[in-house]
Amino acid sequence: MNYINIKSRAELWTYLKKFEDKGPHIIALDIEAESNLHAYGEKLCLTQIFDGVNNVIIDPFKIDNDALNPFFENINILKVMYDAGSDLSLLKNTADIEIKSILDLRPAAELLNYEKKDLHSVIAFELGIFLEKKKKYQKHNWTTRPLSEQALEYALNDVVHLLALKDIILAKLYTKKLLEPFFLKNLQIQNKDYTRNPEDKYRKINGYSRLRDDKKTMFRRVFDIREKYAILCNMPPHYVIHKADLINIVQDPKFVDKLRFAKRVGADLIQDLLQELRKAVEVV
Repeated sequence: MNYINIKSRAELWTYLKKFEDKGPHIIALDIEAESNLHAYGEKLCLTQIFDGVNNVIIDPFKIDNDALNPFFENINILKVMYDAGSDLSLLKNTADIEIKSILDLRPAAELLNYEKKDLHSVIAFELGIFLEKKKKYQKHNWTTRPLSEQALEYALNDVVHLLALKDIILAKLYTKKLLEPFFLKNLQIQNKDYTRNPEDKYRKINGYSRLRDDKKTMFRRVFDIREKYAILCNMPPHYVIHKADLINIVQDPKFVDKLRFAKRVGADLIQDLLQELRKAVEVV
């Protein structure tokens, strides 16, 4: 699949300049990200665009957020997306970027009551195009460089059909008199505040809400220690200590001695980690 590969601020500016010259424009947009699956934390790893003519790949590892921000937040570029919520949350909380002027087709899948509502299934149903290799790349490590041509093709397939899909879906929504609720759902998606509450990182752990207040304080100390060593090792936190074991440690401090660690956590770090955990739960 042919595509424009943008790897610098200057190349991005040159590509986007034509939108400014033409005025309002429409593109299909998607991103690939790392979310504590292969490395520590969340980060934008790839941006894919189809502008009606060109397939475009933007490598955010080589372009700083200050250069990406004007593109994502440009209100004169209508960005057709599918299930944009997770992308909006990731960009807001990792780069303080808000994607503006979105047309999210995912609410239409609910309103039109498709049997299968994931993007590839909707594309197959409406366009008769069956995209391959879906499962293989659902958990792909998008932080790796160089990315294979097969991975890039998979990523681009998520945008190259979106504009054609938009036309079919909007026509169906109009016929079924569902345009107004569709537009309302889109406004709700865009107007939502995606800023995460710092407390959520604790609350989302199953069992935390049932802990006594003193145990919650202890849990936070243990949780923060896990984060510290996950950052040091650049690995997903659950590889350092499984989230279920965080609760086990708090409920039974002796559980610290039963922990087993991945090889990526060096022996010296393990000893330091255990020492901090024992201190956090007051194990002598």
